[in-house]
This record gives sequence, C-alpha cells and structure tokens, in this order.
Amino acid sequence: MNAVLTGPRSTTEQAGDLAELAGLLGLPLLHRYEDRLLNSSTLYRAAGWESCPLALADVDVAECYGLTITDLPA
Repeated sequence: MNAVLTGPRSTTEQAGDLAELAGLLGLPLLHRYEDRLLNSSTLYRAAGWESCPLALADVDVAECYGLTITDLPA
C-alpha cells in the first residue's frame, strides 16, 4: 500500500508530533515527499488536521489526485 500522512503542523510542537506519528506508522509526510503523491493511493489525516491551513491544502491536493482519504483515530 502506498500512502502518505498529513496533519496539523502550524506550530513546532505540532510538527514534532506529526513527525513522530509518521515514524510510528511508517508513513512518509506528504509535505516532505510530494513526489510520493503520484504513486500513493491513500492520504491519512491525523487528528486536528482541519485546524491547520497547511494540512487543509494537502487534503485539497490529495482530493484532486483522487486519493482515498482516511482519518486516523484520535
């Protein structure tokens, strides 16, 4: 399965938490590996994504590319 992750990263703390989650899940972060978007089928959204303009943009792009969008449990 090719998947990428997005989530809130408007603050240093949020960015750190998101990077930690990406490591735990073994998923690349969409904003660091945009080239993976073309080969991905799923975008996972970490809790709180809807409050971050950067994550909102990631979701918009993923929708344009037809990725399946799945929310991770909080």
